[in-house]
Amino acid sequence: MRTEITLYSVPEEKPGYILILLYLAFVYGLFWVIDQCLVYFFSNVTHVILIKILNKAVWIGLMFLNYLIVKHFLYLIRKQRKPQVIYPALNISKEGVTYYPENKKIEWENISEIQIIDSILSVTVDFNSKKDFKLNLFNTDLQKQIKQKDFEKLLEYHYKKEIYTYTTPVSCGCGC
Repeated sequence: MRTEITLYSVPEEKPGYILILLYLAFVYGLFWVIDQCLVYFFSNVTHVILIKILNKAVWIGLMFLNYLIVKHFLYLIRKQRKPQVIYPALNISKEGVTYYPENKKIEWENISEIQIIDSILSVTVDFNSKKDFKLNLFNTDLQKQIKQKDFEKLLEYHYKKEIYTYTTPVSCGCGC
């Protein structure tokens, strides 16, 4: 059995270029449909001034939506081009637990409670609540390294007190 483990962060999924282009095609297709509907509905109106005012208002609204879409498109491109960063998230060793995102090193004797509820690890420290932390295990590479049951056994190997573990059963959606 392993007695030490270091969990690393899982890089955020990035949208692909094809998905970004499909997004743009859908949105501009939607603009075209809205424009065609407006032309159809307002072609029967005999008040030319009313048509021009409504047409200008709709185009201003569409230009604002276009600005938001281009802004979101550029955000997706920047997100796609940003390099993936993998950093250590948690280290468990015989000395204690190290939570890297906040640089918290906790010895086993100082930990008052460990809980794993729906794959969220919560560590509570006696007399120093600033060292408490929560870590979503789904945001780490835990499943690639070991199974969650083996991870719980590793915690029990080092932490001699009770570890509270609870997993919510999957609902069928029927209200049972």
